Amino acid sequence: MLNAPRGSTLLALLVLLTACSEKVADEQRAAKPVSSPVTRVELVDIPITYTVPGSVVSDGRVDVSSRVVGFIEQLDVREGNKVSRGDLLVRIDQTDIDEAIRQAQAGVRASQEDLEDAERDVEKYGKLIQTGAVATETLRKAKVRLDIAGATLDKTRSALAAAEAQKGYATITNPVDGVIVSVAKRRGEMATAGSTILTVESHEVLLFKAFVAESSLALIDPKTPVTVRIDTLKDTPFRGRIRGIVPSGDDITRRYEINVILPNDPSLVPGMFGRAQILLGMRKAPAVPRNAVVRRGGLDGVFVLDGKVARFRWLRIGRELDDSVEVLAGLSGGETILAAGNDAVRDGTGIEVVESVR
Repeated sequence: MLNAPRGSTLLALLVLLTACSEKVADEQRAAKPVSSPVTRVELVDIPITYTVPGSVVSDGRVDVSSRVVGFIEQLDVREGNKVSRGDLLVRIDQTDIDEAIRQAQAGVRASQEDLEDAERDVEKYGKLIQTGAVATETLRKAKVRLDIAGATLDKTRSALAAAEAQKGYATITNPVDGVIVSVAKRRGEMATAGSTILTVESHEVLLFKAFVAESSLALIDPKTPVTVRIDTLKDTPFRGRIRGIVPSGDDITRRYEINVILPNDPSLVPGMFGRAQILLGMRKAPAVPRNAVVRRGGLDGVFVLDGKVARFRWLRIGRELDDSVEVLAGLSGGETILAAGNDAVRDGTGIEVVESVR
């Protein structure tokens, strides 16, 4: 019973001594001011951005197919080969095409001979009808035959032109500068009309394809530049522009496709993963120099000037802005802080202002 008051008295004395020692420490620190530059916390324009993941795709992906049926006679390219516009990609065996051309030529010759014979009959009957040697009906039938022969000749000539055009389709050249990304057929296989033989991907125009949320769709201005960062390129920023937003969203994810035109850079290739940073607007927020932020107890903060004494204040830091950082909580505009961290400064240290940094 007698020890309880004595213990309370000792505890009170300990608290009093601690408070006194802290006060003395504050007075000592204040008595030895530290020279330091200061700066004023300013409210700056902070961009409101929307970050969305996506991939680099080619705007010139071409599925090369044949317009004729035949065996593939030549196909020397493979996946990964670089090809230029106009290079020979595929040659189709044109034996059947050559035979069709010969048949069409024979039809033209026959139709030409028939037309010439019909012209002679019309001319002959035209002379005989004046003497009454033939009936008018005979001349009429000869003229009908002449018209039919002319139409037949036109038809056979069209067939010949179509057959000769098929010969041009037997050789397929590369439509764009790019890279072979897939080969579906091999030499000796049958090529059919419309079926894909190989795929060429052009690197002339690259897009960054992403899908944006419905809630952010109305805030996106297509005229605003977009910053794209690719993971494998160590987040190197690429400045692009929005080519368009597909006005039809997925009915499950409620997201809309957006395509950003990327700059012509050899380091960019289709298939790369990255993130597009889209500017939605601006807002005001305090910002402090990056050098002013110090770490105490595992947390970030700054020394705020309270009269001539530095007081440490913890902050919640936002994004980095060039040489400064955004402050989400802990500071307001107009306050004065130390412009750079100093190991000699502690909470309560007196400050001798040497300069004011803007």
